Amino acid sequence: MSIKLTLANNQVLTIDATTTLKAWKGTHDKDEATGKREYFAESIFDDVLAKDTPADLLVALQGLLRHSDWFAVGPDFDQVFQSRTVVSLKAE
Repeated sequence: MSIKLTLANNQVLTIDATTTLKAWKGTHDKDEATGKREYFAESIFDDVLAKDTPADLLVALQGLLRHSDWFAVGPDFDQVFQSRTVVSLKAE
């Protein structure tokens, strides 16, 4: 039970119930004294989407990607992807 996640560049990632994911949301703070902004990537998820069925995993992944700006797939997390580059999810 896995999800094939296809990116805009045709790269395919495989996500299953044991795949660790990390996700971030872009945010910023404004220093009121100087007016300067500092930008951050706030961590919003660092775990597995352990679900019983491919359909549940698909829905959980849809929700995570919708609410994140960036994500990475474990175990190495050596590449970070923009969530908006996901063009399809397919349960297998």
